[in-house]
Amino acid sequence: MEDAALVVEALGPHLGDERREKIDRVAAGRLGGLVVVLENVRDPHNGGAALRSCEAVGVREVRVVGTSFGFSERVTQGCDKWLDIRRDEGIGRCVVDLKARGFKLYAAVPGAATSLEDLDAMTPAAFLIGNERDGLSAPARAACDVEFAIPMYGFSQSMNLSVATALCVYTHAQRRRRAFGRQGDYDDAALMALRAHYYKRDVRGADAIIARWRSRGA
Repeated sequence: MEDAALVVEALGPHLGDERREKIDRVAAGRLGGLVVVLENVRDPHNGGAALRSCEAVGVREVRVVGTSFGFSERVTQGCDKWLDIRRDEGIGRCVVDLKARGFKLYAAVPGAATSLEDLDAMTPAAFLIGNERDGLSAPARAACDVEFAIPMYGFSQSMNLSVATALCVYTHAQRRRRAFGRQGDYDDAALMALRAHYYKRDVRGADAIIARWRSRGA
């Protein structure tokens, strides 16, 4: 297993001070206990906007369920570089993995009795968002622990998929940060690993630099 502290030490000098501080600040604000699951999204602009909202709010992992998902690079503007996007052909494998990791699954369903703001902010949460036309599939809804709704007070009682995703992740992320009393929810070891992961993504020739650094200390 790669030593994250060694990676940070080796690659840090190859980042300018401003860039290194920005990466460290972003990593410190990441929420490992908040995952978004997008099921059967068909519109690439909606898909791209959803990914961009997730990254901007501090989500790290997005699960993409279904074979039809695509996203507009013009909309994402490269944000997918900083996300861990995992693809699942069907909802079953995704659900099994998330539940095994201790996540509670929440289904966004218009008209549900539970409000978005009533959800437990301390427990790791996975938000399942359905596609633009049909919403979540029956198996996805059945697998969820709680169905929730975004409160709406206007004549319109539905939202665009990307807008609904943005509202869900922003609201829950802020509640989780308040509950933890800090910007991110990673412990020190996990945060160091994430910094190393981001440094490697940002430094060209990272593997060769790390190898040279490691040989110096051998």
